[in-house]
Amino acid sequence: MATLASLTTKIQSIIQDSSITDITDRINEAVSMIAGGVRLQNGQISPPLPGLYSTGTVATSTSAALKALPTTYQRNVFLVVDDSGDTIQPPSGGDYYSFALFLKAIQEKDLSESGSIYRVCVKGSNLYYQGIPTASENLTVHFYRKPVELADNTDEVDGIPDHLQIRLIKHYVCGDILGEMIEAGEDSRNMGHDYHMGKFYTAMIDLVDFIGIDAEPIYMAGGNDSFTDGAICD
Repeated sequence: MATLASLTTKIQSIIQDSSITDITDRINEAVSMIAGGVRLQNGQISPPLPGLYSTGTVATSTSAALKALPTTYQRNVFLVVDDSGDTIQPPSGGDYYSFALFLKAIQEKDLSESGSIYRVCVKGSNLYYQGIPTASENLTVHFYRKPVELADNTDEVDGIPDHLQIRLIKHYVCGDILGEMIEAGEDSRNMGHDYHMGKFYTAMIDLVDFIGIDAEPIYMAGGNDSFTDGAICD
C-alpha cells in the first residue's frame, strides 16, 4: 500500500518546486474526492469504494423528525434497519435520497406525525423519519464512510484499491498543482497538466472496471405501498 511518505516523494519528484508546501493536504483532498465520487468524462459518477463500507447508529429524537447521520458518513446510504432488525424502506419509486417522494409518502407534510417510524430519507447530512417515536429508537444505517486522513509519513491510503493508489493520487495531485501554475501564468506547464489529468481519468476508468458499478437492492412496489426485495443482489 502507498504511504504518505511514498506519495509525497513521487509527487515532489515530478513537480520539483519547493514552494509547494501543502502536498499532504492535496493528497487527502484527492483521496476524499475519489471516495466521494468523481464525475467521469462520460458523465458517470464513480461508484463507492467497497473498502469504505460502514454502519452506524442514529438515535432518533422524540421531538424532531431528523437527526444527524454518523460523523463518518460520506455517501450512499443504502439500507436502514430499525431496532427490531426490520428494514425501513425508502419511498416508493425512489431511494433513500428521494426527499420529494418521501414527502409524498408521509401523512403530515410538516413532518409532525408521531408514532412508529415507517419511512426514512436522507437529505444533506441528516436522516429524516416519520413518524416521530415517543421513545428514542436506534436505527442502524448502512453507508460508505469518509476515508481516514493521512497525517504521519507511515500512514497508508484508506479505501482505494492498493494497485491504483499511486496512479490515482499522484496524477491527480500533480495535475492539480500544474493547473494552478497555468492559472498563475506559467503556460509552459499546460502540457504536464493535460498529461497528468489524462492519466488520472484513465486510472479512474480502471478503478470503475475493478470494483464494478455499485448495485443496490431493487425494491418493487406492491399493494398498499409495500415493497418486495427483488433479490437482484442476492
